[in-house]
Amino acid sequence: MKKALLLFAALSLSLAAAFPKNKKQDPYSEKKLRPIDRSGIQKFLGTNRYDVLDECSLFVKNMIGKMKVKKGTFIYRRGTDIAGFRAYYDTSAYAVQMAQEARETCIAAIDRYCADFENKALNRSLKANKSRRLYGQTVSYMEYGVAMEMMNYKAKPTTTFGYVFEGGNPYFVIHMDKAKNLTLEGKSSREYGNLETIILNFYFTRKQAQELKKFLSNDNVNSLMAKYDYKEFEIDAQNEGIEYSEADDTVPEKNKKQKKNKKTKPAEAEEYSEGDDYTEIKQ
Repeated sequence: MKKALLLFAALSLSLAAAFPKNKKQDPYSEKKLRPIDRSGIQKFLGTNRYDVLDECSLFVKNMIGKMKVKKGTFIYRRGTDIAGFRAYYDTSAYAVQMAQEARETCIAAIDRYCADFENKALNRSLKANKSRRLYGQTVSYMEYGVAMEMMNYKAKPTTTFGYVFEGGNPYFVIHMDKAKNLTLEGKSSREYGNLETIILNFYFTRKQAQELKKFLSNDNVNSLMAKYDYKEFEIDAQNEGIEYSEADDTVPEKNKKQKKNKKTKPAEAEEYSEGDDYTEIKQ
């Protein structure tokens, strides 16, 4: 009898280890990421994976390390809780996507950044390796390629949120570490391409960050979900904090008559008279 009880206990422990009750599901599973409502040609070409919605803007560093404002678009993965943005970074296109938990981590980070900015609590002497990870960490999903309609690679990079100072101006930053190229798992880099993503940093002024926050909010994603009447991954709306809209970060239109070598006046910065005298660029 005693041996039978010991055997039963051992079997129970083995089953519990093999099938944990609270096993965390992958928020970016293949089933969840599988696009819906696509034609045969779209499936063949790998297009129409998500809905391209409003335009946005953000900053990236160009190849010589200078900050450059870029046009982007907000995107929503139909039938899921996944939303994000896409933009060009150097010579490639990237679609950064976040499920509910990742979105909420990003939103909380934006709120902390704005509060620290207002309270003059941003520390310009803090090293970038530390400051850009200050507000939290999550895992996101990313598709990328040589063009917006040719994003054939995918990855799930560790993503952190924080801030950095560039040119005397603070920016909220989404930092993405190197990650495995999931499309090329088990293949040779010589034959197919890079087996890892590059390190990515997307920079936002407060106004740009607030626009991102608004789009990533549960209220907005729920409304998009309701619009397409597909509620398998419906989520609860939560209070996303106070809205801010101060800086003007519109992408400037190119002047066709402007000469190629004509120097333009640098953007003016917003001055602060209290606390640490840092500024924020106005675009």
